[in-house]
Amino acid sequence: MDMTVDVKEYILAEGADLVGIAPVERFGGAPKGHAPWDILPTAKSVISFGMRLLDSVVDYPEYLRNAESRIPQDTRAAFLVRNFYLELGHFVQDRELNLLGLKVALRLERQGFKSLGTPATQEGGELLLSDFFGFFSQRHAAVRAGLGEFGYNNIVLNPEFGPRVRYGSVITEAEFDYDPLLSEQVCLRESCRECLDACTVAAITLKEDCDPEQVFIDTPAVTDPGRCMPQEDGRIRIACTYYGTCLRVCPVHIDLKRQA
Repeated sequence: MDMTVDVKEYILAEGADLVGIAPVERFGGAPKGHAPWDILPTAKSVISFGMRLLDSVVDYPEYLRNAESRIPQDTRAAFLVRNFYLELGHFVQDRELNLLGLKVALRLERQGFKSLGTPATQEGGELLLSDFFGFFSQRHAAVRAGLGEFGYNNIVLNPEFGPRVRYGSVITEAEFDYDPLLSEQVCLRESCRECLDACTVAAITLKEDCDPEQVFIDTPAVTDPGRCMPQEDGRIRIACTYYGTCLRVCPVHIDLKRQA
């Protein structure tokens, strides 16, 4: 079987919803120390794969509408963040993506290609802001593997699932048939701006050189992490109304559901 077909079929069979492959040449301009060849000097390819978020997890604030609960109303939002959005929408999926990355890397190494799965965001009870900046950008890998474009919210927008996807990746010496970059826009841009308007802490600012006529292969905006995820006593607190607001309000996914 063709190796490109084999690795893609394996990844999808193991639970991913999306997979694309990019040559390392597409990562020129990556920050020093964060390019594929900085992590694996002999790298030839980056395999990106995504797992869809459950709508019920992303839309967890809907549960706040229930006036009757044993959890006090003033603490229910934080409880839902930890037990639904962060646990089921981040930590569990991050572990699944990391495990899949390990399986893919082992499978390729058994075929003679040195490979490395790149871990998703670090989890923990007391997260530091630095934990949210990994050695390798899963978002940029997904875009360069043709799985989407960046939206105004700096989140990858996939044509099928919108922003409701978490990504993992594998850097490898193996070479494949590569997927093309996305050639059509997904973000609704100026006709929408929902993510910018919903950011209650004004953490997202469009870049001055942002060209809305182009497909966003690079981030069109700057996200201020100090506003988005401020720290108090070494812990990150909720800055916006709820975690995931800029993802949740994106109408790309809403439009897709209406078309289904």
